[in-house]
Amino acid sequence: MSVDPIDLGAELEAWRARARRFAQEEIVPRVDEAEATETFPRELFARAGAAGLIGSHYPVAAGGGGADLRAAMVIREEFSYRSVGISSGLGHQDHVGTAYLQRFGSAAQHEAWLGPALAGTYVIAMAITEPDAGSDVRRIRTTARPTSSGWVLSGRKTYITNGPLADAIALTARIAGTDRFGVFLVERGDRGFACERKLSKLGCRSSEVGELVFDDVEVSDERRLSPEGGSPLDDILKVLVIGRLLVAASALGLGRRAIDLALARAATRETFGRPLLRRQEISAMLAHATTALRAAELLSYHAAAIAVDRGDVPILECSQAKLLAAETAVEITDRMLRVFGGVGYLDDAEIARLYRDARFFTIVEGTAEIQHRIIASRLDPTLDPEPSTVGSRPTARRKTRI
Repeated sequence: MSVDPIDLGAELEAWRARARRFAQEEIVPRVDEAEATETFPRELFARAGAAGLIGSHYPVAAGGGGADLRAAMVIREEFSYRSVGISSGLGHQDHVGTAYLQRFGSAAQHEAWLGPALAGTYVIAMAITEPDAGSDVRRIRTTARPTSSGWVLSGRKTYITNGPLADAIALTARIAGTDRFGVFLVERGDRGFACERKLSKLGCRSSEVGELVFDDVEVSDERRLSPEGGSPLDDILKVLVIGRLLVAASALGLGRRAIDLALARAATRETFGRPLLRRQEISAMLAHATTALRAAELLSYHAAAIAVDRGDVPILECSQAKLLAAETAVEITDRMLRVFGGVGYLDDAEIARLYRDARFFTIVEGTAEIQHRIIASRLDPTLDPEPSTVGSRPTARRKTRI
């Protein structure tokens, strides 16, 4: 007994089948140990790369799968059905860590770094967030100071997924003395760079997140992944707005798993001589959960279809899909945990892990509150959205190619 995802057509369902098989064979056997030790199974990068499940939505010429954004969403959904933490680690390699390099990198940079990254043999993390610059990204204090031979990078980043294990960091820094920003590749072993500590989290424990320090790190100009004089910050961050749909897909996978677990429990657990599933209050909760999940699913893939068909980033729909899918995942896991009763509240119960992991979605890639502000600013141009919030300005309607 399970909830089936919507049918997206033969090509995308083939991607789903491939991702589902990989998740069953490679992720499931590693989940318990990864969660218990709070350690990402690094070998999965290469295994996913060999299976063609990293960069599915990148051009074949760049080493990708040649599919569109929906393939990446289907993959993320199926991985998250089994483990949000592991899906997060693989997902950052699939899109976040490699996105800026894929979009703006030169042919030489693609050959040197992007190809190995998509093969899963070279792990790249993207570092934007700082201790005092979360949603308010214009407060970034990490600086890039030009020298005669390259750049000197100084600052601190935090909450960086894959930061503790990455081979390289795509670092966003303010160009010293300007209001423009650049992205630079810092490699493990560069003098002055260190992962100061790995952070322990409420959920997504198998995803490694760290705090990074850059103490006058010197890099050559060949490591610059942005225009020489830098870019407006919005141009850098718009590359990542599409990540909201990938977060939405992850929330869909988790929500579907929570419902499937609750369905199985309700069908076999009897109280007073009747299965839980035959009790109206339980069946009503399941009916509400499946309906909410389907609504979030339809909105998420609708937003992705807009992005694919128009070739631009639909900022409003990305925010709406991410907001609805995230909050739906939280609501579903709360309701489904009640189906399990006390056994679901035990720390080693899978439904308890899903309950912890669901909150992750309301925080990453722009909090729920930020999504509310973005959506509201699109509905009422007289509102004054935070100027540092990516995509929040009603006038920012330029097309961005994917």
